[in-house]
Amino acid sequence: MATELRFPDQLSGVDGIIVTRWLVKVGDTIKPGDVLLEVATDKVDTEVPATVGGTILKLNYSDGELLPADPVLGLVGEAGESAAAAPAAPADVEASREAPSATPVARRMAEELGVSLSSIKGSGLRGQVTKEDVVAHQAAQKSAPAPTAAPAPAAAPAPALDADLRDVASLVVRRLATENHVNLRDVAAGRPLSTLTKYDILSAAASRDAGKPVVVAPRIAPASAAPVSAPSAPPAAAPVAAPPPAAATAPRPASPAAPAPGKLSAGEEFVAHNRMRQIVARNTTQAAFSIPHVTTMWDLNMAAVLEHRKAHKAEFAAAGVNLTVTAYLIQAILAGLKAVPAANSTWTDEGLIIKRTYHIGIAVALPADQHGIGGLIVPVIKNAGDLNLLGVARAVNDVAERARKNQLRADELQGGTFTLTNYGTSGSRFQTPVILNGQAGILGVGAIEKRPVVVSKGSPLEPNVGDYLAFLPMTTLGFSYDHRILDGATADAFCAAVKDALEKWQ
Repeated sequence: MATELRFPDQLSGVDGIIVTRWLVKVGDTIKPGDVLLEVATDKVDTEVPATVGGTILKLNYSDGELLPADPVLGLVGEAGESAAAAPAAPADVEASREAPSATPVARRMAEELGVSLSSIKGSGLRGQVTKEDVVAHQAAQKSAPAPTAAPAPAAAPAPALDADLRDVASLVVRRLATENHVNLRDVAAGRPLSTLTKYDILSAAASRDAGKPVVVAPRIAPASAAPVSAPSAPPAAAPVAAPPPAAATAPRPASPAAPAPGKLSAGEEFVAHNRMRQIVARNTTQAAFSIPHVTTMWDLNMAAVLEHRKAHKAEFAAAGVNLTVTAYLIQAILAGLKAVPAANSTWTDEGLIIKRTYHIGIAVALPADQHGIGGLIVPVIKNAGDLNLLGVARAVNDVAERARKNQLRADELQGGTFTLTNYGTSGSRFQTPVILNGQAGILGVGAIEKRPVVVSKGSPLEPNVGDYLAFLPMTTLGFSYDHRILDGATADAFCAAVKDALEKWQ
């Protein structure tokens, strides 16, 4: 009997997954653990292994397709077996498809859009409502009352990304727009790009393909809604303000690649944003404009840590672990979070959600390209509070190595409660790190370097004959914290606990 191919547990229930490419085809024989396909989420590109073995009888999705939550990727069974021999759905699932029958993704889309399935005519097997039916129905509803207008001149091409980083559409929306050759600004019609949903893009594409005016997103009257269509499609019904006589208009390029902004001057080169830079831009901009950041600086002596590392590095290496300073920093962060529990929390308007587990993210820089454009990824060490120094060091080695090889799973980039960024590894002495959304703070650590420090045997402020100058391995912490959650006193209490743990390491 055929068996369904499904995602492993770490991807189960994740929304917005897109098939990058299949690595197998119908007729191939697979075993559990073989890589089936590559997928992309908002956070990471990852490989999907098979959870069952057999001969592939059917694949349900194509490269570039947006997947619903918990999709049935395909069917496997015995060689020569019919794909129709798939196991029947559970009774409760069958019951949920009655009156009217609809696919799971169509049902979810209809619920989110507030559309009654009974009002949609299904085109699927035995009249089942599909996602395409929901999109077409919604497009017809939006376009029905649209007034007619005289043809408007074609709009000049707009960049695929908003020049203002505060207005960036989500990855899923941008990817769908590229695949369907839909211009985001035409659909938004003056509305912020960040408010567009994948259903707005699908509706616009359905309207265009049906030869109807592109349906713009609701709530804001269109300011400049030129049609997004093939050359044979009719012009948009929404009025478009005529450009000044001197402003030249250009046809929209057929290629989905982002056009260069305007004409380049001599010595200039346009480099389109890659997906990593788009994700970093969106996340950091959202955090910077939604979280009131304050950064406190603390100097500390790393001599005790360096001496301990020197004494135990060979011992850890014998166990196959590279003992890095990052492992000590994570252990010290845990001491700080236990001293100030609010530093391990999430802000809500009703109150704080204080986390009693410690999932520590570590920022990992990815190699830069020939233009000096790199990337940043933040894998999460789950339940770090349950690990000793050896366990933390082993986890740091593992996630850092796999991050640079693009081998992290989607679940390994989610659920962080606090973040460490060790920018000192690249020589930086001090930065003001940006807090991740949903967290109370992020600790940055600068380069460890010998600095002249006054050591006093008497008063730390008044002149003393016992004072002397020492050259000590010092570093500077940069703790950025959410001022809604922590203030200067509690943030400094956190840093004091981190400093104490590192300077008195035994």
